[in-house]
Amino acid sequence: MNTRHRAQLFFAVLLSGLTPIFLGRHFGWSIWLCVFGSAVLVACTGLLMMARIPRAAASEVPPVQRPVPEPEPPTEPPFREVPLQNLPLPSSRPDYDFRFSATVLWRPTQPLSLTSHANLAGLAADAILVRARQVSANEDPGRPDLLAMRLTGLLGSPAYDGGGLVLAMAAGITVTLTGEDTERLEKMTVLRKVEEAWEQHRQYERGRRDYFAGEVLKSPGSAVVWWLSRHEDEIEQAVQLIGPLAELSAAANDSDVPEVFRCYVGRRPGAPGDPCGASGLDDELADLLTQEKQAASGTGDDGFAEKMADLMNDLGLSPDSAEGLVWLDRVGRATHAARPDREAAGPDPEDLAGTGGTSDQYDREPPRPGAPWQDFQND
Repeated sequence: MNTRHRAQLFFAVLLSGLTPIFLGRHFGWSIWLCVFGSAVLVACTGLLMMARIPRAAASEVPPVQRPVPEPEPPTEPPFREVPLQNLPLPSSRPDYDFRFSATVLWRPTQPLSLTSHANLAGLAADAILVRARQVSANEDPGRPDLLAMRLTGLLGSPAYDGGGLVLAMAAGITVTLTGEDTERLEKMTVLRKVEEAWEQHRQYERGRRDYFAGEVLKSPGSAVVWWLSRHEDEIEQAVQLIGPLAELSAAANDSDVPEVFRCYVGRRPGAPGDPCGASGLDDELADLLTQEKQAASGTGDDGFAEKMADLMNDLGLSPDSAEGLVWLDRVGRATHAARPDREAAGPDPEDLAGTGGTSDQYDREPPRPGAPWQDFQND
């Protein structure tokens, strides 16, 4: 029941209820008769209207219309295939081309009868190659597999050619490189790695040279400070190395040793001619020189020869061996240098009589550095 039906029912009941009242007043009916007549007439009118309204509403329902089927869209032409085999694609290096293979899927965008191109298959293949060249021109030829993956993702989606005549895409994409080019690239890679390693090593050596020439050996003082920074507890050794470090600094700077450091040049511990060269003999030689002086002046208790024999025995040297003779020669020269008032002829031959020495052994030249012991013994 809609709004119109409700309005009709209301006015019909209202009219049927008021009609008996007006008639009763006009004809002089009693009030009870008017009320009873109104009630009966309202009930009859309501029942009549309720019975009529459903039929009217049912008659007003519009007939159901069947949906009109939509027209089917025009069927698109199927994709056609064009194979591509070993076509060159440029790379980022000249003369190193990729080899591209794929299957081109294409279809025309309009009926063939309306197409003005004679070879749509070639047009589709060219559209695929143009898209592939744009990517391969920036790729390294040593990575064909990576290029194949990129082209698979790019060319797998259909796209129109420049003129909009065909819709083309590619499947089954493979990218390779010739065997000769692959071998050349591998050799170039190995050589490049070797060259880079050599260049890094050269830079390392150059940095070390600059460091030593510009900082460590810039002056003898800087060389001594550098050595002390690496050997903080070896002060005495640093003093002994002032001469060698000064010479190194002068050689590194192509100059002479400064005047203030020349007094240290030649004082190398352990060098030939140094009376303190043998480790552990400083105290023994100092005591030996004192005893030798006492023996020469007659104030010592024992003779110099006996003290020398005892010292050689403690050192494990035989007076008759070549090593013992060389040691005696060095000690004699050191003793002679320590006593400038001594005559140039050397120590008294009688002082060394107990050790098998002779006076002419101190007048001849010392043995050559590095010469065999046998040469000295044969002399």
